[in-house]
Amino acid sequence: MNPKYERREGEDTYEYGLRLIEIKVEQKPDDLDWEDIVEATGIECHRDSLRKAASVTPYSGYAVAQYFKKKYAAQGNPGQDDYMGELNCKIAEMRKEAKRFYDQRREFNKMVDRMGREENLEDRLVEAAQNLNEFLPLSVNKPDDFCMFLGDAEAVLVFADWHYGMVTDNIWEQYNTQVCRYRVERLIERAVERIRLNKCQRLHVVLLGDAAHGSIHTSARVASEELTCDQIMQVSEIMAQAISVLADEVEQTVVHATYGNHLRTVQNKNDSIHADNMERLIPWWLEQRLHDRGDIVFPESEYYEFLYFSVCGYNICAAHGDLDNVKNAGKTLHTLFAKKYSSDIDYVVLADKHHKEEFEELGIESMIAPCLCGTDDYANGKRLYSTPAQLMMVFRPGVGADACYQIKLN
Repeated sequence: MNPKYERREGEDTYEYGLRLIEIKVEQKPDDLDWEDIVEATGIECHRDSLRKAASVTPYSGYAVAQYFKKKYAAQGNPGQDDYMGELNCKIAEMRKEAKRFYDQRREFNKMVDRMGREENLEDRLVEAAQNLNEFLPLSVNKPDDFCMFLGDAEAVLVFADWHYGMVTDNIWEQYNTQVCRYRVERLIERAVERIRLNKCQRLHVVLLGDAAHGSIHTSARVASEELTCDQIMQVSEIMAQAISVLADEVEQTVVHATYGNHLRTVQNKNDSIHADNMERLIPWWLEQRLHDRGDIVFPESEYYEFLYFSVCGYNICAAHGDLDNVKNAGKTLHTLFAKKYSSDIDYVVLADKHHKEEFEELGIESMIAPCLCGTDDYANGKRLYSTPAQLMMVFRPGVGADACYQIKLN
């Protein structure tokens, strides 16, 4: 027998016989006889009986089998093909569910990593704050009669864009941690002079973010997480000591704090959550260090990344500024707060842009506070030069911002 008529692997005797009969009837090959089929399948019948059973009438067994085979094929074969199609759909659904599960688990692990990083920072900050409170307490150091020399004015001092940890050396200036410390010392000295000059009885310290440089860009990325952590702790302590010195000059000090964008926990801003920011640890540190001073308060922020507070009866809204434009911030934020909180805004203070700028519209004064760090490498590459400075304002009842100081630190 021709090898092509041999039994196939996995083919039982009955299926083998049906296939040979189909070949004999449909193709009528010269090298396949009915006797060959009888011998190959081992069925106990005469070759003529097999031939008649397959082809005598339309109702023979073979004719009936072919009829239903063609009918099922014309109807789309609801048998094995449908079963396999349904099985493939089930497999595809299982694969999609598995992919969805893996994606959810990956996002959950990322969230746990972020939480673990923040908890690690908090633990280190707690330990460091406790040690510092023992060896370097920040306590009240005011003369007994200092209140006699105070008036009704209030001062607003903005700490904006210190970028502690950044190192730059360009034609405009040099900046590093030592320069940062030196500029903060000069800032406090000059702020104290202006507080005394205007006889301010209350001081509002506004932390507008980017106190530390962080590691969100390749150019800013540091070798390890510990270095970024050190930046946060060191700049927080610098702020704590600075605020303590300032608080000795007034009756009460109010610290308002928001966060910038350089200490977000995820490098890619498109993947990050705006409020998931390590800079939110700084006011927490300040409270730990200054909790023995009853003259310093830290009001809870109820407006997400916005700061909203009143000075001598005038309402100020402040934010870091990475999401705002000074020319439309006044109108936009006034509309937002009026609609959401039924509150008016008289002044808007922003940072982030590293240069001073002012804009007034509809009686709302908007301003960008200058930065302490000055011109960094990015700004130098764009030929954007600005003098390092910080913003200080003095308010009086019925007047508003009576004095506005750009305290230059170059």
